[in-house]
Amino acid sequence: MSGLYIEVFSGFSSYDKLLPMAKEVGYDGFFTNCDYANDIETMTYCRKLGDSLGLIYETSHSVIEGSNTIWNEGIEGDKFIDVLKFNTDNCAKLGIPILVVHVQPNFRQGANFDIGIKRFAELVRYAKSKNVNIAFENIGSPEFLYKTLDVFDNSHVGFCYDSGHEACCTKGEHYLKKVGNRLMCTHLHDNDNKKDLHMIPFDGEIGFDTVMRELKECAYKGNITLELSYDRYADTYSKYDFLKKSYDVARKIKNFVNS
Repeated sequence: MSGLYIEVFSGFSSYDKLLPMAKEVGYDGFFTNCDYANDIETMTYCRKLGDSLGLIYETSHSVIEGSNTIWNEGIEGDKFIDVLKFNTDNCAKLGIPILVVHVQPNFRQGANFDIGIKRFAELVRYAKSKNVNIAFENIGSPEFLYKTLDVFDNSHVGFCYDSGHEACCTKGEHYLKKVGNRLMCTHLHDNDNKKDLHMIPFDGEIGFDTVMRELKECAYKGNITLELSYDRYADTYSKYDFLKKSYDVARKIKNFVNS
């Protein structure tokens, strides 16, 4: 059964402030962002705190910095795959089922699909050996994302849909219509179609009625997970009211998708 999940990567000083409040407003679980994918101490703390609250640790977002080197010649890309393997190890140690990984080539630096896919093949094999799923997330190149998902037609490999990235990086792409059948998890948030603002859905310009319809049309039955920032709301909402507002929106999306 799908649940409602949350990460707020700015505005809360620590997870011991966020997670109890998220539980209080009704969330079923959470994920941790890229800042902590290498930090087994913080991840372990979150796992224990989540367990004590009855919150499920849904996913870990892998390290982002350096992810474009995967597609380039040179030792940096090889080293970054080792970083992703370490992120995978942390998921395996803590029983976190999914590692989210950006597909983020930089074409100005000579991104080459064949180079990157060989490296990702190593990661995909490694993740399978650790019983960890890999969810490739849309960011700047629809072509590379689609081709990557085509290559890795594995049961433990899927798609993480980021609504904010779609709007401000590749507006009009409609990923869910094209690879919604591979959808493994979501990062839902709103923006002004220009910047990655991580607003609560329906507070920006994306048009979440379309997002909801496309989630429903691809028969998605997984979690509704929001990836938000509190900073823009600090002058308007208390942290509790911000989370309550976001929960009500997440529940609205889930009810529509499951109807």
